[in-house]
Amino acid sequence: MTDPKRASILIVEDERIVAKDLQQTLVALGYDAFAIASSAEEAIARASERCPDLVLMDIRIKGDRDGIKTAMLLNERFSVPVVYLTAHADDATLSRAKETHPHGYPLKPVRSAELRSAIEVSLFRHEMEKRLRERERWFSTTLRSIADGVIAVDLAGRITFVNPAAEALLGATGAAVMGRPAKDVLRLVDDRFVALSETPLEAVLRDRLPSELSEASLLNLTTGLHRLISDSAAPVTDDGHPLGAVMVFRDVSEQKAMRRQLELSDRLASLGTMAAGVAHEINNPLAVVAANADFIASELTLHREGLAGDADVERRRVGEILDALGDLGSAARRIRRIVADLRVFARPPVEQVAGIADLVRCAEWAVRTTAREFRARARLVTTLGPVPPVNADEMRLGQVVINLLVNAAHAIEPGRASENEVRISTATDGQGRAVIEVYDSGCGIPPAILGRIFEPFFTTKVEGMGTGLGLSICHGIVKSVGGTIAVESEVGKGTTFRVVLPPAVQEEQAASTERAAPFVAGRARVLVVDDEEMILRVVKRLLRGHDVIAVTSAKEGLAHIDRGEYFDVIFSDLMMPDVTGVEFYATLLGRSPELARRVVFITGGATTAAGEDFLRSVPNQRIEKPFEGRSLGEAVEAAVALRSREGA
Repeated sequence: MTDPKRASILIVEDERIVAKDLQQTLVALGYDAFAIASSAEEAIARASERCPDLVLMDIRIKGDRDGIKTAMLLNERFSVPVVYLTAHADDATLSRAKETHPHGYPLKPVRSAELRSAIEVSLFRHEMEKRLRERERWFSTTLRSIADGVIAVDLAGRITFVNPAAEALLGATGAAVMGRPAKDVLRLVDDRFVALSETPLEAVLRDRLPSELSEASLLNLTTGLHRLISDSAAPVTDDGHPLGAVMVFRDVSEQKAMRRQLELSDRLASLGTMAAGVAHEINNPLAVVAANADFIASELTLHREGLAGDADVERRRVGEILDALGDLGSAARRIRRIVADLRVFARPPVEQVAGIADLVRCAEWAVRTTAREFRARARLVTTLGPVPPVNADEMRLGQVVINLLVNAAHAIEPGRASENEVRISTATDGQGRAVIEVYDSGCGIPPAILGRIFEPFFTTKVEGMGTGLGLSICHGIVKSVGGTIAVESEVGKGTTFRVVLPPAVQEEQAASTERAAPFVAGRARVLVVDDEEMILRVVKRLLRGHDVIAVTSAKEGLAHIDRGEYFDVIFSDLMMPDVTGVEFYATLLGRSPELARRVVFITGGATTAAGEDFLRSVPNQRIEKPFEGRSLGEAVEAAVALRSREGA
């Protein structure tokens, strides 16, 4: 309550005697009745000289403006409370007075006690309203200033507030969306671009419980582009009574892109760790290839020159050649597996979780990839029991297992490998979930830092041995597919990491009883497009039972097609100079969709995300280099079978 000794009051009354009597009464009550005005102009002038705490206003005063119009002006300019002190109590006057939101309306004549009560109540009410306005202004300013988007709705789900950050993300002004249903403005889709059945605000209004949406795409109504957002929504209540709901959300598109970049960086860092052993891994089978190639060439030269010897020697030499060819093929397959592992591991991460993953296959791949890390440190023991398939990308899941294995190896100092052990195992738990554990008998993790190991950039390795991103990224990958990762460790005894993944949820599909048509023997016309002449020679040699046209550029291949030449199958490299396999396919699709359907891509691996996207987007078969003759033969035989069925 305002102190009466300090409360200043302006009296607006055109009857001088009445005004003076009021002034004396107020002074006697302890108020500072500092001025009297008889008209609107005089009242505004006195208030301009000294802003009063309160105005006592008669409705009938001199001039063109009565007390009600004067009160409106005083309130607009000075935000001062007005108490009407008048003899007029008719309905019309009361209706006009109420429009000015008066703080009191005592009728003349008024006793001093009633006057004091009206003044004190008015001063108190004005002070409370002032504080409420300041608080509302502060909250409004705060909500409009924060970087996160804020949307509030009433119980009917209609928008009552949006801040500038929300306007920017929505692509619409507050004026344009105010009063509209939130579901018409918040256009959200999931990671497969399927529209969400309801907005977080609708869910909160229905359940009266807070909700969180870790990630969804929001459509900008102006640009038509989608941005990834993360949000939380909660009910708005007053003393337990629901008033509506509020949602706070932020743009996490850049964070998502940075996280993908960090994953790629971490994978490439692991790739660098493995690269040191790749030369050794490839050199061994490469030595077998080179040595056996020389041996076979030497033996065949002797045979051609008639120096092989008698029939027994000839048979023995042929047997040795066949054995050498077997070793050569085995070594080539080993090189192919090493290259395939590295290529898959270095592939840029894709946006969506891709299909069903086999955890055992991921573990086998990770063991092959990291085997060299353990030779000087520990025995690697694998116990890979059956597990259910899981909804995940195998490459990303393999990255998790590789990180865990590399960390396990680095927890053990080189030397005394026979005394240390790293174990990797897979199993199915009692709830039907897939479980993989990696144990090492290394130094262990101190309890003081055990809780921080999944934090980004936190590492206990010496400088240059790690970035501190590996376990953080593992945690993110596992969490993104609904799994958990936990660690148990004891200093001096070792560490166990345990990853638990829910089984895959697959849509039921009717089992197809249709069997592939048997291969039909016959001669096929084949076009091979590859800029590597050695590849062309190999393909022609492997398909010598068919009519093969081999060209070193897509332009040459198109020239044959433009001349009206028919081909049962077209083998095309993906990465070629001048005109790529992608461009060759696009041109062929425009000229002859039927021939485009017969293209089989022979690729050493798409080195760009665009290349991978292309191969996933087309229905055509692809064969990975290095390939086996059987793969080419099956593709040609399938084409011949198709021609036979179509009656070509």
